[in-house]
Amino acid sequence: MSVTFYGGKGLEQDLTYRRQLIMGYQKELEPLMRYMNWLEDKNGKKVSSLYKGDNDNTISFPVYDGTLLAFVKEAAKTSLMDRNYMYLYNRYSMPTPKDERERIEKVTIKDLEILPGVLSKYVLGGMTKGYVWPIAVEEGIFLAILKKMKELETLWCQPTV
Repeated sequence: MSVTFYGGKGLEQDLTYRRQLIMGYQKELEPLMRYMNWLEDKNGKKVSSLYKGDNDNTISFPVYDGTLLAFVKEAAKTSLMDRNYMYLYNRYSMPTPKDERERIEKVTIKDLEILPGVLSKYVLGGMTKGYVWPIAVEEGIFLAILKKMKELETLWCQPTV
């Protein structure tokens, strides 16, 4: 019995394609990995505040940590952004950050698309709903994605002997 994926490609071809995909992500991940220590430090902590002004007539607005804004800006420039991330959420049913973290931890090379999908939800979603970015840091979503991508990169991008 032959296992096939993606229009008749065999398992070996599919794994080769995914390995090449991970290798392609290496350059995209490089600038994001420098935020790993900051994300570990801020995991579970607040990275935004609400500015209320000096009097009652001032409109309050959120103020974000500068490093968070730099990370989001850097991530938004990568090819990891998937504007169709909602299809992924419908397929994998991840209604809460806890569900997302659990799914991220279980990601293998076969369901690699989950990582850019979840990253996209928070980076792109935060462009219209700013409260989304701090949630991704406080809940450890950004950190979990980077750790898993690094793990997959280490596992699948080793030189073949």
